[in-house]
Amino acid sequence: MDKVTTLINTFKRVILELAEYFDNASLMVGVTAGVMALTLVTFFLFKKIRVLKYLPGFVVLLIGLYNLNSVLDVLTAESSLPVLLLAVIGVVAGLVGMLFALVIGIIAKPVKKRRRSTSITNSNTNGEQRETTSVQK
Repeated sequence: MDKVTTLINTFKRVILELAEYFDNASLMVGVTAGVMALTLVTFFLFKKIRVLKYLPGFVVLLIGLYNLNSVLDVLTAESSLPVLLLAVIGVVAGLVGMLFALVIGIIAKPVKKRRRSTSITNSNTNGEQRETTSVQK
């Protein structure tokens, strides 16, 4: 029983130590879910203009790349870590948003209907037209 309580206490200490990193991961999941929801809303609002569903992911990707570019000179400095975190979250959320828009576009692909011809012609099973002739006796 003593080993079990020691194991549980060790597990609690590890979880508490990793709580800060889980906070950043939950932030990334939240931002990504928000971008996906915004992509879904833009898809439903602009069904005719299908390119606009990529816009939320593209904007967040640009924000992430801008943050990465602004911190690129002092990448290893401790003061640049929050900006680097924003850059990683922006790039990941933007790419996931754009891939989500692509999946939505594949699933909801518009179906083009075939036009039926108005004139009725005699045709065989191969689609070839044949002429009708009158039989004389």
